[in-house]
Amino acid sequence: MTSKKPNQYLFEKCSSLEDIYDLRNQYLDGLIEPQELYLELMVRNADAYAVILNDIRIGYFLLGEADALVEYYITQKHIDLADAIFAKVIQDFSIRKALCKSFDHLLLSCCVGIQSKTSVLGIHFREYHPSPAIAKFSDVTVRHATSDDEKHIIEINEEVFDHDYEVLEYINKKQLLLFEKDSALIGFGIFSRVIEGKPDFDIGMLVVKDFRGQGAGQFIIGYMADYCIKNGWRPIAGCGVDNIGSRRCLEKAGFIAGYRILEFDF
Repeated sequence: MTSKKPNQYLFEKCSSLEDIYDLRNQYLDGLIEPQELYLELMVRNADAYAVILNDIRIGYFLLGEADALVEYYITQKHIDLADAIFAKVIQDFSIRKALCKSFDHLLLSCCVGIQSKTSVLGIHFREYHPSPAIAKFSDVTVRHATSDDEKHIIEINEEVFDHDYEVLEYINKKQLLLFEKDSALIGFGIFSRVIEGKPDFDIGMLVVKDFRGQGAGQFIIGYMADYCIKNGWRPIAGCGVDNIGSRRCLEKAGFIAGYRILEFDF
């Protein structure tokens, strides 16, 4: 879709994210915190549109499923046009909602001005201060999962993996660690680089039912975060706003719930 605007700017659909590679890097570099994996997975399947002024690309926006806006960027040189362009994007593409990281200041300010409803969907954890080790897990052994573990991990999975095939992908990338005590599996941890070339790794975990309520989740999260740091990476995490258990676990492990994923209705 290409349409001409009164102020001579155009919205041009791109063939892929590669078409806006430089602009998107400017956007990511301008954020005060790392991208959220939950949103990055949406971005990978989103439709990209360039914002063009006088034959020059001055920004872009991304539309995900159900035409939800998941990213919006205008270069600093043309930031004075950001509100007007955003309003036209919402109108011309019949957008009913936008997902916004609370540290994405441009999108946040544009949404606040025209939203009809705001909801909190999730919580971002970007700051980590290690908590003291839990003594009763001092004899826990940790190892990389192998293909022999795939079936069992699928059996105990509870929404950590959206699809069964993802388990083997994590195993092959050596991004799935198993935590065992007296040869019994107490849980597993996963870590995933959010954006290629950047040091931020999203971490998550699952505790086997028999070991829940004993601090195992806190232990696994703390181990995963420290593992990332030792490898020169930055551990980050996120959870749904209604997932009280995950939030408490992350906070006990030393993460601080500093930001939110917001949903704006228009």
